[in-house]
Amino acid sequence: MNENRKTEVTPFEDALDKTGNGIYNILLVITCAWILLAIGIDLFGFSLVVATACDLNLTVAEKGILTSLPFVGILLVSYVWGCVSDTQGRRFSLVLSLLAAFVLSCLTSVSPNWLFLGMVKFLPFACEFSCAANSATYTLVGESCTRRVRNKYMLLMTCLLLLSPAAAAVLTYPTLKLKFAAELTWLHVVFTPWRLLIIVLAIPSGIGGLAIYFFHESPKFLANIGRKEDALDVMKSIYAVNHRCAKDSFNVKALELGEETSRKQMSLLRSMYEQSAPLFRPPLLWRTLQLFYIVAVVYITNNSFLVWLPQIFNLVMLSMETGTAEGNNICTLILHRNITRAVADNSTNSTAGTVEISPNACLGYIEDNVILTLIASQSAFSFLNFIISYLPNHRKTVLLTILSLSSLSGACCNLMPEPVSSVFFFVLFTCTCLGMGILASFFVDFYPTSYRGMVTCLSIMVGRSSTFIGINLVGNLIFHHCQITFYFWSLLVLSSVVAAWFLPPDKVKPEVKTTAM
Repeated sequence: MNENRKTEVTPFEDALDKTGNGIYNILLVITCAWILLAIGIDLFGFSLVVATACDLNLTVAEKGILTSLPFVGILLVSYVWGCVSDTQGRRFSLVLSLLAAFVLSCLTSVSPNWLFLGMVKFLPFACEFSCAANSATYTLVGESCTRRVRNKYMLLMTCLLLLSPAAAAVLTYPTLKLKFAAELTWLHVVFTPWRLLIIVLAIPSGIGGLAIYFFHESPKFLANIGRKEDALDVMKSIYAVNHRCAKDSFNVKALELGEETSRKQMSLLRSMYEQSAPLFRPPLLWRTLQLFYIVAVVYITNNSFLVWLPQIFNLVMLSMETGTAEGNNICTLILHRNITRAVADNSTNSTAGTVEISPNACLGYIEDNVILTLIASQSAFSFLNFIISYLPNHRKTVLLTILSLSSLSGACCNLMPEPVSSVFFFVLFTCTCLGMGILASFFVDFYPTSYRGMVTCLSIMVGRSSTFIGINLVGNLIFHHCQITFYFWSLLVLSSVVAAWFLPPDKVKPEVKTTAM
């Protein structure tokens, strides 16, 4: 009798493999990838909103504060969302955060001033949903898909995340081309295209929140909290959808979760300390500081310059249209003063006056060439990230190449004699985003299993903290000391090349064949 009972118990991963890979997994990956796309659209798209919110009369400093608030907000609630995901479920945290984010983002579309706009965006649900979605989507896919396709699906999701700035640009272009101005007297605001853009950029998160509701909770999560019967029922449903058959044909009777361990009861703060302290003690101390420094440089370079890219490119394009661009690089054009250009009134299509080309200049739209540049560059980065994923035995070399190319491009922005090549190197300067996936793999390889979750979480917090600092630093420097900014940043990225040089060499895995798929 005991022998029969033992034969009916199946290890969790083996049972999950038996569910197969089919339509359920594909739809789940598409939905989670869509949610990741919504994260990037929300974060980067907000910088496009800030660049075109003319009636708020924003200064460069105020624009820097607004665009950086989502990143600092993520820091404050990341542990909270991690707790919600681990106690209430991955699907629950996604539905709650995404739908709440959609509602509150729509509320910001009627902001009477920049303080109200910043306050609502700073709320734990408005755009900080990305800390829930960013981790919960990967976790939900990893715990619901078979081992054979798990890594491939996560790779495809990351590629879509890198594509999000291009998607935000695609949504922004037709929205800001609209010409209307509806006065909402009861709110004391004039509803113009940039306000509509906030709602448009929030729609993907709303769709994602509704779509993920129709999927099952992670079976791994259910089994881990003791609901093994529910976990088995979810597996039966996945199997039935994938194989188009009855649930009863799934021949697993009971689950065995090999990772079940007994943990000491301790407070949240004590638990956080026990998980974090070993990372900052030998033998992990040097590796932690090394990787965290590289992460900080990668994020501060890519995100900080990327959110200012629309405003900077708008100024460059305006200067080029005045005929003053010949023989000038991007810094010369950014620092150009006392140039005016006629602008059209949104409601009457007539010339309303002139705008000075200065850091505080606001047109209410993004230049066509800026949109095309964003779409082309971010699509290229997404494709290159896909190519890099097929070089697992050359990660250190690839990372060194990426960081060196970024450092060289930053210096070239100042050295180019004309604007087109200078803009090209500016875009190439932000290529550090290609190293994010490589760094994530290092945290998996260099740390014991019991500390990987914590060190990954802390690395994200380091990246977001550096981004918050970088956005405000770039905004205050580049419009007044452009050349110094690029040279300084090039040296900063070069220092990360030195840090990356001391990473362990790549271990060639002989069992991985180039012909295998």
